[in-house]
Amino acid sequence: MALSEIMTYFDDDIQNKYSNFVNELTDDTYYLFKDKEMIEAVIKFNIALLLLDEEPNTDTVETHILYNDLLMTEFYSAMADKGHYKILSDIVVLTKQSISKKSKCYEMNQLSFKNKKELLFTPIDYLISNGYISNTIDKTIEAFLDDGENNER
Repeated sequence: MALSEIMTYFDDDIQNKYSNFVNELTDDTYYLFKDKEMIEAVIKFNIALLLLDEEPNTDTVETHILYNDLLMTEFYSAMADKGHYKILSDIVVLTKQSISKKSKCYEMNQLSFKNKKELLFTPIDYLISNGYISNTIDKTIEAFLDDGENNER
């Protein structure tokens, strides 16, 4: 299922916050690697991680959890189906490390703009660092972080 389609099942606040961002991220002009499914699976996983930090409306909690689980399942399934076990392992390890760092930053109230970019987008950063997508996607990420309540430069 396409990420943009899955996003329609989340509440309006989350859709409004993420819709343009998701459309930008899934623009395959950023993709430098021919395996579009792998790239989009990693993007789904990153969006799922971001959505874990979102608080859904009380009447959509169950749907929020269900579709967030779907995003993660699609990531794991796509990686396994394509045999991308090293990429899967790398991303899971890096994500665990970034979640620990993010928690420490939150505890100390020291989550700067640079930290947010690094810690909230670890899976996408992996794609950039390994030549799967162009680093020009950083501008899209920075614009998302600059928008609204994410603006803490």
